[in-house]
Amino acid sequence: MIRNKRHLSNKFIYVCLFIIAFGTAFSSTFNPLNFRRMHVDSSVYITISQGITRGYLPYRDFIDNKGPLAYFLNVPGLLLGGFIGIWITEIILLFVTAVFAQKTALFFGTRNKALVATTFTFVALQPFFIVNAGTEEYSLPFLMISLYIFTKYYFSPKQKVSFCELVVLGICFACAIMIRLNMFPLWAGFCTVILIESIKNHHFALLGKYVFGFCLGIIIVFIPIFFYLKENGIIEDFFIQVIFNGAARGFSASGIKDIMKSFYRAIRIGYSFLPFFLGVFWIIINFKKNSFVFYIGYTFSYFMMVLFFPVSGSGDPHYNLVLVPYFVPSFIFLAEIIYNVFSQRYAKNISSVFVVVFFCLVFSENLLIFFDDSIERFYGKDKSGTLLINAGKMIDENTKPGNKIISLGYNAYIYSVTERTSVSKYFYQGFWLRSIPNAREDFLFDVLTGKPSVIAIFNDIDGIGEIDDYWHTPILELMEKEYRLLSDENGFNLYILKDN
Repeated sequence: MIRNKRHLSNKFIYVCLFIIAFGTAFSSTFNPLNFRRMHVDSSVYITISQGITRGYLPYRDFIDNKGPLAYFLNVPGLLLGGFIGIWITEIILLFVTAVFAQKTALFFGTRNKALVATTFTFVALQPFFIVNAGTEEYSLPFLMISLYIFTKYYFSPKQKVSFCELVVLGICFACAIMIRLNMFPLWAGFCTVILIESIKNHHFALLGKYVFGFCLGIIIVFIPIFFYLKENGIIEDFFIQVIFNGAARGFSASGIKDIMKSFYRAIRIGYSFLPFFLGVFWIIINFKKNSFVFYIGYTFSYFMMVLFFPVSGSGDPHYNLVLVPYFVPSFIFLAEIIYNVFSQRYAKNISSVFVVVFFCLVFSENLLIFFDDSIERFYGKDKSGTLLINAGKMIDENTKPGNKIISLGYNAYIYSVTERTSVSKYFYQGFWLRSIPNAREDFLFDVLTGKPSVIAIFNDIDGIGEIDDYWHTPILELMEKEYRLLSDENGFNLYILKDN
């Protein structure tokens, strides 16, 4: 009977975790109840993912600086159900994240408090997720699984981490950096501490096991990616765009002052300061305790994660999504404190209610944003997705199969809703592309000689934007001579060749 109750209780927990994941994904721009125009970065990744489904190659046919998994993870969903398939992919990845957030929280408190901590960890990420861009969101399960394994290493009896878990740790690391290079700090922080600790305690045999298992996991991911790049002849393009230019963009900050500004800007968003300050607090109060080393790794990795935000050009809230796993220990710590305060006067059930009420008050703004966004879904106030689809249909109806188009600016909104592809591999013209030798010349050659059937310019509520003299002046001159306005509706100014 006890086993059955426990089994039902576990079922209930997993149902709750799925509801958490589903509720979070409800804010996604790909929610079919009210599809919205995606984030600028998302539009780039999805355009490349869609290109892969049509036989094109990343880095050769599309210029970008993210790892290949940023595109590959969208491919199954696109093939199975288009934008709805991407939304389902989001739900699955967020559910995995929620499951391992719950497992991690259980090392610090009871099952009920762990569920509260997991729930409000996802509530805390809501302001970051509303402007989701893809790479941070898709990295979450790999970050959360890894934090769970590191936590288990320090808090399970006799540090029982199996060899398979070491391999999984390596797989998660490889997957994360093959989404975006600057995901490495979580592993770098903990692994550095484990390395020093193992050498100090002369645990060389164990250290060898750790290194072998971790490296094996990395190899499992890297080998198929390497062969994909090599067989398609794009390995050199990958290194130039992702490794060299990606790193160059990350270290383009002019000095320590800019890096520190970026650091403080990031931790001021939401409650991102909390894990760092609590980490420092835990280091102080756990000095000379067994958990001291864990909190060193936790705080060090968190500090580096924020510090390396400039690698991704910091500034937008969605970058803070990668900090979400660190919220789990912080929130269950607060839940325990609040529970203990009220449990001295009230019954256990009432004390648990006070814990939930406290977190609801703290995150009342996030909850209001979520409910407002959910209501907007049902009433369909945001028509940006519909307008985007209409613009794509207009292009398809006024061109022929095989015709090429180009979108001017640093977004790639239009490509995912049309059957026509870009006339140039520089399908969007971001500032970082200037670091690629001859990028401007190649882009202008593609457009001026290829003469796309349609030139699209995103027309937002503030007027026509994203035109850059560096990239676009010769194209604007061409448009005056050989193009006419097809439409200025649906959020785009569409210009079509007069011959068409």
